[in-house]
Amino acid sequence: MIGTLGPNLIFTVSDDYVLTFSGMTRDVSGRWATHETPGIKPRAEFLGPGLQGVSLPITLSAGLGVKPRRMLDLVEQMVETGDAEYLILGFRPVGKNRFRVTGSSETWDVIYNQGELARAKLTLTLEEYA
Repeated sequence: MIGTLGPNLIFTVSDDYVLTFSGMTRDVSGRWATHETPGIKPRAEFLGPGLQGVSLPITLSAGLGVKPRRMLDLVEQMVETGDAEYLILGFRPVGKNRFRVTGSSETWDVIYNQGELARAKLTLTLEEYA
């Protein structure tokens, strides 16, 4: 097992099933305020940490044992119900808090006869839920 995003999205590789991602990006930031004062340079004040963001590009392929349409439906449900889950990679959480799935972007690559989706690309957008 590579990792999980909650109990339903499990990233794993085996002889007959491959669900993983490639090119994950993670944004970590701080929150700052700038105070303007006439005649002198603005003063910066650190307010605290910002919310972390993660982008997960995933390829869903029926040739690798994944049912793309089922996965897309699962992700759609996660987005539309506001699920917040821990992102675990290699048995360690990414960040200290859960992440909410704020959006997903789909590209349907290969569609077979009668509309069967054989391969799709999916990008999940996650934001820390503090």
